[in-house]
Amino acid sequence: MVGLLFPVALLNYLDRQMLATMGISIKADFAELQGAAGAENFGRLMSIFMWIYAFCSPVSGVIADRVNRKWLIVFSLAVWSAVTLAMGQVHDYQTLYWLRAAMGVSEAFYIPAGLSLIADCHRGATRSLAVGIHMSGIYLGQALGGLGGWVAQDISWRTAFGSCGVIGVA
Repeated sequence: MVGLLFPVALLNYLDRQMLATMGISIKADFAELQGAAGAENFGRLMSIFMWIYAFCSPVSGVIADRVNRKWLIVFSLAVWSAVTLAMGQVHDYQTLYWLRAAMGVSEAFYIPAGLSLIADCHRGATRSLAVGIHMSGIYLGQALGGLGGWVAQDISWRTAFGSCGVIGVA
């Protein structure tokens, strides 16, 4: 179970972290992210995800307790990956903003369901190790999110989002 969830956890945090590391490249493509209001609008873009994620996490925990968690994880992965893919195609700030909000909703369903599945499969002596390995996927995803900045600078931010979106959907 942990072997299957590790790459999902990695993608969950990679997809959310990339936007922060690609700021320079993204700002160049959106007028709303330039000039005096640019930093404020970029802050809104970053914070909408966290506000939505924070609100939806307890709700997603309640839902994960009532539905098949395996399918909830699959659905969550598919939606946030499709959102990531779509983010690479947008050409206006408002759409990017609402896709970032949608990512917050879709990603919020993963952690409660994933940790619950791990707890079900690993009781007693192996639970802490299993959670620790899973958490390594989360932190590796955050670290790899920095590659998004490199890809954005050397290739394009659209390619970074598109590539990660395709991987998650597949």
